Amino acid sequence: MPRRKKPISFRTSEVSHVVGATYSQLVYWDKTGLVSPSLRAASGRGSRRLYSVEDIFELKILMKLLDSSLPLQRIRSSFRFIRGQSKALASFVVLTDGKTVYFYEDYDVLVDTLKQGQTVLRITVQDLIAEVQARLTNGQ
Repeated sequence: MPRRKKPISFRTSEVSHVVGATYSQLVYWDKTGLVSPSLRAASGRGSRRLYSVEDIFELKILMKLLDSSLPLQRIRSSFRFIRGQSKALASFVVLTDGKTVYFYEDYDVLVDTLKQGQTVLRITVQDLIAEVQARLTNGQ
């Protein structure tokens, strides 16, 4: 029977260095459920948290959103909404204007995570012009 490969894991000190968060921030976000280590949770004083690569991606997104001056409460709401989607957080393109957090659900649909998933349609004017010109040319 083949042995299962153990997932690559990272300790809190390594994660802190990679994402630019303090040890205290990581512990706080874990305790409040914002971003918790998925490979091994803390199990008491002196226990070691183990984070996955995906956890690091989430934390890096979190840090970028914090850098945009977005309040932690809004980030928390956005993460809750995004996690409710069927795809992994790492598969989204995440955007912010400093007031809300958006993500691309697909190429043409932008979703506002703080407005219960209200969508914004993306229209590329150049594509519309090309389509109209093609129909006008073929229609004559």
